[in-house]
Order: sequence, then C-alpha cells, then structure tokens
Amino acid sequence: MPKIMAHRGARNLWAENSALGFRETVRHGFDAIEFDLHLSDAGEVVVIHDATLDRTTDGTGRVRDLTPESRKALRLRGPDGAPIDEGVPSLEDVLEILAPHAGTELYVELKPDENGTPYPGLVERTVETLRRFGLAERSVLHSFDIDVVQHIRAVAPDLRRLISVNRAWAERQGGIAAFLKSVDGLVEVVGIHHELFEAEFDLIARLRPLESCSVWTINDPALIRRWIERAPGFLVSDNPVLVRELMREGVPA
Repeated sequence: MPKIMAHRGARNLWAENSALGFRETVRHGFDAIEFDLHLSDAGEVVVIHDATLDRTTDGTGRVRDLTPESRKALRLRGPDGAPIDEGVPSLEDVLEILAPHAGTELYVELKPDENGTPYPGLVERTVETLRRFGLAERSVLHSFDIDVVQHIRAVAPDLRRLISVNRAWAERQGGIAAFLKSVDGLVEVVGIHHELFEAEFDLIARLRPLESCSVWTINDPALIRRWIERAPGFLVSDNPVLVRELMREGVPA
C-alpha cells in the first residue's frame, strides 16, 4: 500500500509551507510531510518554496534578504490567494510543530537561491537543527541537484536521501535509465514527476523497486486512482485528504 505525502504542507488545502498547514497535516496523520528550505543572509533557515516572496506572500523581493523581523511581518497567501494571519516560518518553527508526532516522516527539500545556486552552509545548518530536535531518523533530505545530494551524504551519511527528477532533468542526464544508474547507491528514494513516470513506467519498474520511488505531484482524482493501483512507495499530493479518501474507497477493477 502506498504511503501518503503532503506536498508543501498540503498547499491546496492550507497556505503553502505554513504553520497552519503543518498543524493540520499532522492532525490528519499522513505518513509524511514535505517542505522546502532556503537560507537568509541573516543566517535563518526559512521554510518557503520559491527563492522570492512574490507568489506565496504579500511581500516582494528575495528570501535571502529576510531578517527575522521582516519574515514574521509578512503574511502568507492561502490557496485562494488571500493573505492569512501568519508569517513565513523558520525551520525551528516547523520542527516544533512536527517533532511531537512520531509517526510522521519529514521530507525536506534544500532549494537553491534566486540564481539557481546552492546556499553555502544550508546542508550543515539543516542537519544540525534536525539533530537538535531529535528528528534525524525521521527525516529525508532531498534536492534535484546531485551535487547537493552528494554533499548531504558527506555531511550526514546516516541521514536518508531522495533525489527528484522530471522529464527535462532526465533528458539532461542522458535519459532516465542513465539517471537512475548514476544515483544508484546514493539515495534511498527517487522522486519522479508523474508525466515522466507514466511515460517510462515499465523501464523504471525494471530498474528500481517501486517501493523506493515516489510519484509527484498528483491531484486529479483519476490520476490519483491510477497511481494507487500502481503502488509506488509514496503518493505525493497537494491534497492528501483526497488521496486518503480514494485509497479508502478502493480502486475499481
């Protein structure tokens, strides 16, 4: 049976990467929660997807320019685009919410800056914070960038790792077969975009156990049903409540 991962704290239901979303997802008891990290020039590890503020907050500019004060003063936007009464959380803020819920795994993506460059020190700061909260064993660190994933292994070889791939990225690596070969032994999980997974399903299933793959990001009911039936390790969705409902009703023959 696939596990359910709440993508960006279930962003179709609650504000993306928000404390509200994380509180609600752990209340629902999903198997895993995925969220994204950037590093500000003030030294804070910040939980937000984009390298800029414009899409998900009422502010503008670069995430790296945030101070603790300006971060808290921002208002996140909910799924309808309207601001909510909540600022951008830090990694510590999020871990305080998630730490008490022992059954929930954390899938933590290390994002690049606005130029597509990894933040120096982000891996080290993230690992230190996860260890301080006692969450290293429950956490999986991930990136699209193989160099970042290799750096995660060098810094914290005991932590589990995931690498993400979509069609464009696989093509740049010489195709999905070459990509999977290049990460064999480096990661425990490969996160595969649903369009690439669909197009290359038979090949991927021959090269890698399905339980070590996640499919992202599936929100349409017909698409969710299809991937429930195929049963990769994780179903990654912006609406994990719907995924659970469809899993409980069963997949028609």
